[in-house]
Amino acid sequence: MASITLALSAVIVRLVWEVTFITAITALGTIVIIVLSILVTLSIYALLLYLIIKPSLKKLKSLPVAISVTVIATGVLIDGIIHFVRFVPSPETVSPLGVIIATLLLTAGISAYLLALWFQLTYWLGLNPHPQ
Repeated sequence: MASITLALSAVIVRLVWEVTFITAITALGTIVIIVLSILVTLSIYALLLYLIIKPSLKKLKSLPVAISVTVIATGVLIDGIIHFVRFVPSPETVSPLGVIIATLLLTAGISAYLLALWFQLTYWLGLNPHPQ
């Protein structure tokens, strides 16, 4: 747990430093991306702490954990969409390969998100896609 704490602390400090450094010189969209990244990182850390302090299978299958995972995944997806919309028309996309990579990453994120939601809904609704 100590290594996770150190790694996430480094990420959060870097993101907070970036927010304080660029607030005067960049657009609101960049600040939204960074703040959302900070919130997602803190949420992941809080969820890991919740699951590690007293681990149990019952806690892992609980509704609050499922809602937390969904909210975190939604935040990541929103962050990715905002980043994609701001990245594609920017002058940083010198190579057309950058746009292709960004599009593939966004498509993979959206499909993974929809697949995770489908699994979660079938689990919570008690639907079995493969009856025996």
